[in-house]
Amino acid sequence: MLTVSPIVGPVIDQKEKATYGLFPYYSADNFVEARFEQHLSPDSTIQLRALLRDGRTVERTFTPAAFATVRTTIEARQQELAGLPPPPAPKTRMPPFLTSRWLRAELRSGVIVEGELLARYRTQLELLPLDSGLVVVERADIVRLEPAPRPQHRATTHFDVGNGHRLFLLPTARNLRRGEGYFQQTDGGLYGASYGFTNNFSVGVLVSVLPFLPLRNQVLLVTPKLSTKLSEKWHVGGGVLYTRLPKLDPEFKPVRTGIGYGIVTYGSADNNVSVGLGYAINKTGIDKTPVLHYGGQRRISRGWSVVSENFLLINDEPGTLGLFGARHAGRRFSLGLGGIYLLPFTNFKEDAFVGFPIYVDVVYRFGKGSR
Repeated sequence: MLTVSPIVGPVIDQKEKATYGLFPYYSADNFVEARFEQHLSPDSTIQLRALLRDGRTVERTFTPAAFATVRTTIEARQQELAGLPPPPAPKTRMPPFLTSRWLRAELRSGVIVEGELLARYRTQLELLPLDSGLVVVERADIVRLEPAPRPQHRATTHFDVGNGHRLFLLPTARNLRRGEGYFQQTDGGLYGASYGFTNNFSVGVLVSVLPFLPLRNQVLLVTPKLSTKLSEKWHVGGGVLYTRLPKLDPEFKPVRTGIGYGIVTYGSADNNVSVGLGYAINKTGIDKTPVLHYGGQRRISRGWSVVSENFLLINDEPGTLGLFGARHAGRRFSLGLGGIYLLPFTNFKEDAFVGFPIYVDVVYRFGKGSR
């Protein structure tokens, strides 16, 4: 861990960020603390690790010049607070300022930043690229600065879907963030909602609205889930899936059951794989034969992800079944389209089945997930 200045110490909190005007690319309301880190080798890069209130930990690479600029900013502000004249600014060669509002900056690290110029300062430029938020570029880091043609259309912004909380119906070990939730409508007759009460606990409910069924016989799914983060990539969790499903008989009598499960997930909100094990719970007790469920999702473009969720059946009629398809994500709305398949290990030619589309959901997101 590096200490940028003894004035703030090794950890910079929200109050120090506001007092010394640090890290303008992070919102003050969403900022908790940050620290600089560097590996043992002196030539390794300097990383700023910032903890945000929405539960994320984000990293930003700093060059030695940028790190020194933070120290200078703190010391200058401290002098100002003490009523003393600020120290003289370091003499750095600044790249020429260009009048074009759309610039392309090549940095010493090899990174190229292209965006609209929003503001310029003695030591920094603020650029707004098409596909990300505000980027602050240190002038001392710029090797080449030139005008660039303005793109005709702004790209679609990249949004994650529910923090990777679920695939289609199957949960993952990632959880909704505290205050994040969504309403969903599935296959025309199922309506539901999910909400994150904490970063580790969420509850989802899905009910049917079918006019020919009495209320006590309607489909009902309740899915409380508890999970925790082991690292940036690994999550583990578990929960119970309570179901009430009507029998396909003239009376449509409901069948109530539950599934207790544990699950592990590797990856991010957009790209992850999950493996879990569940046991059915009913009036006679806990089923001795487990059900293995596995699946994943992968972002293939700014708006689209492919999704797969599967069950491995280990019973008298072994096989695998599941849903496969895609999801399109926007700021508040997302659309999921899925097909179903059944691949038995015996009587494959007679019983194998593939159907599409079987699963359609529309989701409206609110809270942290919609910002």
